[in-house]
This record gives sequence, structure tokens and C-alpha cells, in this order.
Amino acid sequence: MNNYSYAQNGLPTPYSQDYSQDHKGEKKKKQGKSAARPNPHRKFSKEWWNHAYETAVEVGRWPRVAYVLLGLVLICVWIGVMLNFANEEVKFERNNLEGSSSRGDSRRDIGQTVIKGTLRQFDPYQRSLTVMWSIAYLDADNKTLLDYGRSKDDTFHFNLYRDVKAVPEERNTTVTDIDLTDVYRVDNITEIPIAVLGAHPWDSVTTSIDFTQAVAENAWEQPLFGYPFDTWVGQIVFAMTDRDFAKQAGLNNSFIIGIADAVLADSTFNWRITASTNDTCSLPEADAGCELHIDFAGKRPALVIFAAMVALIVNWLITVAIFLVTGEAVVMHRVHILKETDILGVCLTALFALPSVRSILPGAPDFGCIIDLIGIIPNIIIISLCTTAVAVSKLRMRRSRAEKDD
Repeated sequence: MNNYSYAQNGLPTPYSQDYSQDHKGEKKKKQGKSAARPNPHRKFSKEWWNHAYETAVEVGRWPRVAYVLLGLVLICVWIGVMLNFANEEVKFERNNLEGSSSRGDSRRDIGQTVIKGTLRQFDPYQRSLTVMWSIAYLDADNKTLLDYGRSKDDTFHFNLYRDVKAVPEERNTTVTDIDLTDVYRVDNITEIPIAVLGAHPWDSVTTSIDFTQAVAENAWEQPLFGYPFDTWVGQIVFAMTDRDFAKQAGLNNSFIIGIADAVLADSTFNWRITASTNDTCSLPEADAGCELHIDFAGKRPALVIFAAMVALIVNWLITVAIFLVTGEAVVMHRVHILKETDILGVCLTALFALPSVRSILPGAPDFGCIIDLIGIIPNIIIISLCTTAVAVSKLRMRRSRAEKDD
């Protein structure tokens, strides 16, 4: 029996099951196209946004919610870590100003003379710390510092000397009512003071303190090379005399006044500078002198160490991932990985991206520190070898295809 059907005009028309299935398939395609019609609402209207959202999240809504929440949690954790570092820096500056950063609670008394150093700059290449010094005294609460020279009652003329030794005064004076017992002078009577402080509240002097390596023969704490774990130390000695009494007694550079403590104000960017003091005026030894020895210590803040370690870990994770993918593609002959240019593009991008990440690290020194030897140079070498292996494998694949075509 022939597969023919008759139309209304009596002419036979071919009819088959395949034709009917094709017709149904075309009908389904048309229905699918009609279902995927464009957004019927006015563009950027409320209904348009609602329709676009419902179309986008119609399938897989909860997985989307999960990874969005995960992203928000990671952002909140990062912000929390940064805020914690910021609060820690504020607390560190407060302890520095109260004189308790490196020796516990301060043991100063009310009315004692204190020298205040405002941190200006630390230059790791010159290995020098710049500090501006001024003279102050403690208020009744034993914490508030008041500058000398604010009124007539607290106006003095103090000669400030740097890196000198105080010795007992053995000279005689022509003024009979001045007792020279327990009076000290600067060991060099011709020494010129670096500043005269106390006459005005704005009196100050700026000094540079040389810094050296804190721990000898330790590569991990060597300045700059041990970044971000490098530590520095420096020292300065101050002696201060009462200029008015010395002039009245006719004894140059005499009548040394004890400086009870030294405090640090402000901060240096990407560095933490602390100071510990030793007031020899309070020592019982007769030859102890009467100077203030200030020992400085410098190191990287926790934020810099955290950023450097995160960059190091991320660099190695990227390097290991590229190495594994390259091994699967080249050694295990995963042809589907080598067909496209994705793996080659990833290798080339990582080859130039890793050194860029290193350059944006906070306080990073010149290239050649220990973090470069551990987390930059080996990464670049491994990724370069992976890039070469992938490129050679892709060229061999093209050559094989060409030979097959011939």
C-alpha cells in the first residue's frame, strides 16, 4: 500500500511518519523560540527588572545564594582583619605616647621633665630615623604632657646635648650661695648644645638616629634582606643643663637636669618604632652620670607581615595549580586541554602577574630580599618552564595535524 493521502482537491500528497516527526520537531523549536522571547516590559522599568531576575534565577537559585553569601562572608572577614590591624596601630601609638610600649607601666612622677620625640621619617635605605624632640613635663594625672614655655611660671632655658657623658662638677664658682654638691656637668665643657629648649612651647630640634641590624648573623632579621621580619636598633644619649644657673655660676655646660623619660608621638608608615629608656641620674653608682639613654627598636607592623605572607601563599598556590595542569596536559596527554589557547594564556598571564603582585607589597624593598628567593624567583622559573612545555606541545600537535592532512 502506498503512503499517500488525498487532499481536498483529490491530488495525492506524500505522507510518512518521518515527515510528521519533523513537523512536530519544528513545532517544538518554534514553541521554544516563542518561550524565550525578549523581555516584553519597558526597558529598565520595575517590571523589566523583575522579569529579568526571575528569568536568570529560575534554575539554580540556592547555589547562587550560597556563593553570594560566601563572597559576603569573605569580604566581611577581610574588613574585620583590616579594622583589627588599624585598632592595633592606634593602641600602639597610645602606648608609645604614654611611655609604656616596651617596659610595662610607666614609673614617672608628677612634674618630672620628659623629652617627647615626634617620629618624622624612617629611611631604611639610609638606615636613619628622623625625630623631632621637645621638652615637656607631666601634669597631675601623670599622663598628660605639657610643653615648657606655656607661661612665665614654666619658662626655662635648657641646653640640650647629644651623645655626651655627664661627670661630677669639680670646678669652683665665685657665687657663694650656690651649692655644687651632686652637681654634674658635660664632660666636654666646650661642647655646643644642639638646641635651647623650654623658652617657648614650640621649641624643638630634629635629629637623625643611625640604625643597625638588631641580631647579628641572622639572615631572617637582616635589614631589608629579611623583609618582612627584619629588625633594626638605634641609640641616642641626651643630657640637659640649666642654662640660667650655669650662667649665674659662671660654669659653662654645668648644672645638668635629669630627664626622667622619653615618649614617642605619631608613627612612621609601614614601620613600628619603639623606645626604651635608662635614666642614669636615678642610679646609685657615683660614676653613673646623669644622662638619658634611649634605645630604639624598629620592625614591620603586623599588617605588613600579613600582606607579605598572603602574597607568598597565593603565589605558590597559583604556581602549583599551573604546574599540575601543565603536567596533566603534557605528560598525561590531555589533548582537550591543549586544543585551545586557554592554558597558554594562563601561563603567560601568571608569568607577568606574579612580579607585579610583589611590587605592590607594603614597604617592599628592592628586588633581592629573602621573600624573592622563596616566593618569586622559583615561581617565575616554574611557570616559565610550564609555558615553554605547553607552547612546544601545541606546536607538535599542529605539526601532526599537518602531516595527517598531507
